[in-house]
Amino acid sequence: MAHGYIDSVAVPLHLPPSAYQPQGGAKGGNKGKAKEVAGASDATTQAYDVVASWTAQEREEMQRKVAMASLLGYSTLLLTISIPPTFDPSLLSFPTPLFPQLDPRTASPGTEGLVMQMWRINVENYGDEAVKGAGQKGWYGFANSTAHLYPPQTTLLSVSPTNLSSFSHVALSISPPTPFAPTLITLDPSISPRLPFPLKRGMISSLARSGVCFELILRGVTRLDQDGEQPGDSGKRRRNWIAGAREVVRATEGKGVVVSSGAVRAGEMRGTEDLINLCSLIGMPPAQAKDALTVNPQRAIMRGLSLRQTYRGVISNPTLTTYSSADSATSTPTPLITVDASAKKRPAPEAASNSTITSGSEGKKAKKKRKEGGS
Repeated sequence: MAHGYIDSVAVPLHLPPSAYQPQGGAKGGNKGKAKEVAGASDATTQAYDVVASWTAQEREEMQRKVAMASLLGYSTLLLTISIPPTFDPSLLSFPTPLFPQLDPRTASPGTEGLVMQMWRINVENYGDEAVKGAGQKGWYGFANSTAHLYPPQTTLLSVSPTNLSSFSHVALSISPPTPFAPTLITLDPSISPRLPFPLKRGMISSLARSGVCFELILRGVTRLDQDGEQPGDSGKRRRNWIAGAREVVRATEGKGVVVSSGAVRAGEMRGTEDLINLCSLIGMPPAQAKDALTVNPQRAIMRGLSLRQTYRGVISNPTLTTYSSADSATSTPTPLITVDASAKKRPAPEAASNSTITSGSEGKKAKKKRKEGGS
């Protein structure tokens, strides 16, 4: 069970170019195109081992991020695999946990610097084409026909909508509890001065009722300038992030917001207290900012596990029935106490060995006779 401070980091992937294109059947009688599509689909039907595709440097960087998370005070780390909606998630293969010697579930007793490592899958660039093609051949994502394709060791699912129509589809259609429902809506506000879609009150309410949280990725603020970027681009990213994050906090009133580093390198991660101070710039008080790092991501993890392991996230309330020792020898024991977890405030019936409970007309006649005898 997740506890303490929780962070999310990116996992390197080296998917083939064909993974970013829908692999459907060929239309018409063009045999050349049919062979082309068949060859492309064969290339993407092979299992993809996430860890085996890493270079030695990438594997070392991932281990450094896990160790850095423990050093910064995090107890749980979500390893995020970002895939396009045209890639079959059943082809993904990854070990659980990633580094057994650093996970409290598998490490030897007395080991320090442990972090619980969980996997999650994020469907990126979820736009109009992905919404229209959901469940069709060559398109994956969130549909009844593709719910079983996600690996069983996946803790939760998240999605990154690109426009208003895809965001509406997530909020109104796929957010209710289902095995394929996403738990987080992942946003990187540093990409543009405005969010890719307006946050309407009705959709926010639907997401809140379903338990879906907004995740704000911090990497645009903490990463260094890349090749081809201007020296002033880092300042633009910070301003964009603050403006977009403030809009999310304003629309949600700070409820159900998760702040994650989304780090690609260990140097892009930040401490828990630094993030709490940073959240003051987007209108979150310290208590609410702490919930964005602890309570809210923990609820997202528990919701993801319940959706993946139970039917529509519903767990039935157990009923406990106890029997008296005198009735244990009989063939039909009489229950004395029945405890219903769904009605805790209702007192349990008292046990009376010599009393008889009657109902209907017989009960009324017996009561009338007792009154006449007393008079």
